[in-house]
Amino acid sequence: MELRDILERMQQPPRMNYQSVGWKWFVVAAVVVVAAGGLKMSVYTVPTDSAGVVQRFGRYNRTTEPGIHLKMPFWIEYAVAVPVKKVQKEEFGFRTLKAGVDTQYLGAEEIDARRSNAEDLMRLIRESGERVSRSTTSQLAERAKEILRGEYVMLTGDLNITDVEWIVQYKIKDPQSYLFNIREPRQTIRDASQAVMRQLIGNGSVDEAITIGRIEYEISAKEALQKLLDEYETGILIVTVKLQSSNPPQKVRPAFNEVNKALQQKETRINEAMKTYNEAVPKSKGEAKKVIESAKGYAAERVNQAMGDIAKFEKIYAEYIKAPDITKQRMYLETMSKVLPLIPEKWIIEQGGAEGGILMRLNLESDKSSE
Repeated sequence: MELRDILERMQQPPRMNYQSVGWKWFVVAAVVVVAAGGLKMSVYTVPTDSAGVVQRFGRYNRTTEPGIHLKMPFWIEYAVAVPVKKVQKEEFGFRTLKAGVDTQYLGAEEIDARRSNAEDLMRLIRESGERVSRSTTSQLAERAKEILRGEYVMLTGDLNITDVEWIVQYKIKDPQSYLFNIREPRQTIRDASQAVMRQLIGNGSVDEAITIGRIEYEISAKEALQKLLDEYETGILIVTVKLQSSNPPQKVRPAFNEVNKALQQKETRINEAMKTYNEAVPKSKGEAKKVIESAKGYAAERVNQAMGDIAKFEKIYAEYIKAPDITKQRMYLETMSKVLPLIPEKWIIEQGGAEGGILMRLNLESDKSSE
């Protein structure tokens, strides 16, 4: 009986364990999905203007160049693209809504003139780190003006108030320091920039901040801000600090402009007077020098001539001592040879002659012309 049961069981087809087969397929599918996901998460791309910072279990591991790279999948390694070649910008006292040919700004004057909408105001408030609640446009405008006023209103060293708007452009020079040494890089730059600019404006006068010291403030602000960020080891390189505008408060701006206009007119008159002075004085000095040099030349000429006459007289006198009559006769003849050519009509009178001693006129001129 047992042998028969065994033979019957051998003739029956085997039963399939569908539960076991389904579980195997599920495991295979899960492995394939995990492998595909892991492969996908292992490949990352770094843009051309960035550097890739790879973190392993949250700790810095390496920095990669632009291109396609591999990393450990899932939570083991995580890659962050840091834009190291991009010049970024922070604005203080105003915001740029639209850059280009027709650049649009958002400042206190635009808010007062109602040239801004609620969306722009909400974005400005949100970027300042505050939460935006449902409010009317007028309430948003007042809050936005308070934020901007807190940035651009500064006190100078001579206890005057001035409105300063400026721009800070920067790049990331050390991705590791930028990611791991500061928690809020953008807010850190803004706080450091305001601290540096307020210190510079507070140590100077209102005239320096508005007119004559703008370039010096830009150079000093860049150096001081870079030094401060290096002390914090932020990995940020300051490209430039540019004063967009520096003006007195809006309520006193017309009076201040009138004062500046008067000062400019004063400088113009001074420059015109200096121009006239520079044209007249050198010319007069040149003419005076010319007269002096002419007088010196004339004096030297007369002195030399007198010295020559003295030397000549001394030589003649020496000869006269030797033979007075001959020398006297020679001097007389030499003098007459110089005088007679200058006389137009010549009359020769013989001493002791008849009829007054007048001789016939000799036509010397004709003889001279015939020769």
